Amino acid sequence: MKKYFLLLLLSIFQFGISQEIKEKSLLWEISGNGLEKPSYLFGTIHIACQGEVLMSPELQSAFDQTEQLVLELDMDDPGMMGKMMEASLSKDGKKVSEKLGPDLTQKVDSLLQAKMGMGLMMFDNLNLPTLSMQLGLTALDCPMDLGYDMMLLTEAQNAKKEIKGLESMDSQIELLLSQPDEESIQAIKYLVNNFPEAQSELSKMVEYYRNQDVQGLYDFTKKSFEDPKFPQGSLVEFLDKRNQNWIPVIEKEIQSKPTLIGVGAAHLGGKEGVINLLKKKGYKLKAVLK
Repeated sequence: MKKYFLLLLLSIFQFGISQEIKEKSLLWEISGNGLEKPSYLFGTIHIACQGEVLMSPELQSAFDQTEQLVLELDMDDPGMMGKMMEASLSKDGKKVSEKLGPDLTQKVDSLLQAKMGMGLMMFDNLNLPTLSMQLGLTALDCPMDLGYDMMLLTEAQNAKKEIKGLESMDSQIELLLSQPDEESIQAIKYLVNNFPEAQSELSKMVEYYRNQDVQGLYDFTKKSFEDPKFPQGSLVEFLDKRNQNWIPVIEKEIQSKPTLIGVGAAHLGGKEGVINLLKKKGYKLKAVLK
């Protein structure tokens, strides 16, 4: 009985208390488990409003203390852009407008004209999942800028630091562009018919990021994936399994040299988030606060 009670307490301590990330921080120091020098984990956002992507003193310090940059993808790969462009194109020979039909085509065209100053004709050769993602980006209610991934990439290139990726371009393409056409059309219909709601949802997500609330961002993302109105695939596939696959790669890199790891901030929180998975491996994760 005592043994059972002890195991129960250990279970609660390890898997209960540590599950929810209380600290509000996008930057985390990784130490312990035999590391001679700390590495750092940073939650990025892939798009942002102009003027909001800044190298804070804390992030600059982490960058200066590390010897390499590891992002979700090896964005220094010269062939990456070509692969992305090729993957975004329709493979069945049908144009987007043919698949959407006249009514939805007109609505999508009007939205693109209003938000981007160009009509659907410019996107007619894309596949539907790519178009759905493009429309989702238009819901950002401010002039858009590239996110932290590109900023960190530029900084690492200028500093001549090695740049690596946690997963291959092929695996990310397979995940992001595997949505069936029926689900993509449902998502597109939701966006054009409920655009103010989509803007509000994206605004909430960005606000969680501004507040550095990685647990709140994960919870919000989970709720979004569970909403049948806007199909996005499986949260387990999109976040949890990728996080699990990244851990051995992260361990290898941080054991070899001090590393700055940048991944989408939604990957940090949750039971199967990168922070908790590294803790379970015995590493100490400390929030770097302003």
